[in-house]
Amino acid sequence: MSANGKVIGLVGSPNREGRTNQLITAALGGAGRSGAPTELIQISDHVVTACKDCLPWVCKDNLACTYEDDAFEFLSQKILNCGALILGAPVYWWDISGLVKYLILKMFRVYAFSAPLQGLPALGIAIAGGTGNGLVSGLRPVYHFFQMMQMRAIEPLPATRFNFEDALKRAEKLGEEIGEKAQHRIPFKGLEDRLLWYDALPYLGLSRAGERRLLSDLIVKTLPPDAEPTFAFNLALADEMAAAGKPLDSLIETTHIYEAGVKAFKR
Repeated sequence: MSANGKVIGLVGSPNREGRTNQLITAALGGAGRSGAPTELIQISDHVVTACKDCLPWVCKDNLACTYEDDAFEFLSQKILNCGALILGAPVYWWDISGLVKYLILKMFRVYAFSAPLQGLPALGIAIAGGTGNGLVSGLRPVYHFFQMMQMRAIEPLPATRFNFEDALKRAEKLGEEIGEKAQHRIPFKGLEDRLLWYDALPYLGLSRAGERRLLSDLIVKTLPPDAEPTFAFNLALADEMAAAGKPLDSLIETTHIYEAGVKAFKR
């Protein structure tokens, strides 16, 4: 357990100056205002090699990868010795980057069994910067990582280019919350306690249709005042279709709103 309560922010994008970096920087700024020391780390500077899934499974006992991997050694030690973790991942084709996946999979293999991160405060951020699709799907592997490692994660942040300014402000608030929690770990009482905790977090349980509904709503809310006024009405209509047992019609209408909203956003 960390004695200094440092909050580390991992940028899981190959674009060092992109939106993932900006969101992590904002979150660390919030953590810093809470009084916590912070550190930003670019995972692209420490690219973990693929797990070889070797047998016998000795890494869980040795608590080290059997094969030399300086990047994993560096990143894993940073995570093991921090007070809180912020992990940001870009979303490509509704999923997270390979940079993040390789780190997560090797952390599972080496440390999940011994659970040295019990109760570690954590925050996950996913940024779907292109179409916006996958803003929630990209969060799920990050929060699965937190759950399996028995971290105590707070509310996730799904972000897109459409709601980016609002997402930056939210990142600061969530970062401040993480900074306040960084001095103390609160382990779960057991598996059931952990499952219920993660079930209660927002966004993660959304269906694909629900994710599209959220995305459409974010776009509509950020449109200029002179945008087509029927967007909100049509979203309500789509909700009525869903409530009436017409999920396909509802999703088609939601997609129409999304596509029209993207065009209006670009203007």
